Amino acid sequence: MTERQWTNHPRLTAWLQEQEAAFPQWAAAHPGVWDFSPDSVDSLETVIRAQFSSWDDVQAAQRTPRVTVPAWYLGEVCVRAGGVWKHNPGSPTDPDVWEGPFVGVPGDPMEDPDHEDLYEDDDYLPATVPVSSNSAACS
Repeated sequence: MTERQWTNHPRLTAWLQEQEAAFPQWAAAHPGVWDFSPDSVDSLETVIRAQFSSWDDVQAAQRTPRVTVPAWYLGEVCVRAGGVWKHNPGSPTDPDVWEGPFVGVPGDPMEDPDHEDLYEDDDYLPATVPVSSNSAACS
């Protein structure tokens, strides 16, 4: 699969546009410096921790702007540090396909259909899913 299929995807484009459009209202409701810098992630964490007391609370709101806009913001911080937004081009009805957008490294071997053979280290985390209980932070 080509990089283009993962990064230029209609579901990804629509989701990114929705979050970007909702961001000004979210930012106005959460005063702070929202400049997409790594330093702003601490403020983002503070906002999220104040709004949600458990992972179950996050899961219950995962398709609302309360979660999607901060997830988009975190992803944008990673993108501005060199990551790229991606969306698995597989069918959204396939249970093995993550249905939401995520941030990954350009040209990641995961995009190869035989990707499992390309990973030698089980600890290799090439991407972060902003709304996942086991996300790795971008660096």
